[in-house]
Amino acid sequence: MSSLEAQFARHVAWTSEEPLGLTVERAEGPFLYLADGRRIIDFISGIAVSSLGHRHPRVVEAVKAQVDRHLHVMVYGEFIQQPQVEFATLLAAQLPPALQVVYFTMSGTEANEGALKLAKKYTGRTKMIAFEQSYHGDTHGSLSVTGRSLYQDPFRPLLPGVVFLPFDETEALAAIDDETACVITEPIQGEGGIRVPSEAWMQRSAGAAPRRARC
Repeated sequence: MSSLEAQFARHVAWTSEEPLGLTVERAEGPFLYLADGRRIIDFISGIAVSSLGHRHPRVVEAVKAQVDRHLHVMVYGEFIQQPQVEFATLLAAQLPPALQVVYFTMSGTEANEGALKLAKKYTGRTKMIAFEQSYHGDTHGSLSVTGRSLYQDPFRPLLPGVVFLPFDETEALAAIDDETACVITEPIQGEGGIRVPSEAWMQRSAGAAPRRARC
């Protein structure tokens, strides 16, 4: 075991009992280049966020340009920063009129936390509908609406008021009632086994009742 591997084993928190433990020297395109000289294809792709590949030239160029202006300035709707405002405007242009304000986060689980809180604040309700075998993140609220006991059990009790329904079963959606603050689902379940629901189920789950907040 190299010194770097020993430090990894001692000081970096693992996310599994047997981490891959590959020493990555660099990444480019779809490939990871390892310290032992191997080149492997990165099918994980940064947990599906590196859709353009590693170190895409235009992405690197944009990052460098931003660093030359300012590396980090508080971004939570206090200071006006051109790249952030332009990105928010671009996103809003793809969305319906009721969804014209963008709240930026750094991860999916943070986005879900914000959505759950917004639904409860907007509706004044606390009941949340989620689905079995789903995965929404590891922070406390997101974990509470994750439908997998493997992730939930070590951290119980979680948030109250969460009702889990079977995925892609239209009849079960009758549980969405006027006490429901929000419905949170995945268009395709990833951790649940790459399960693709029917279009009719997606439409029904998204529009089960009028004026309902949906995450």
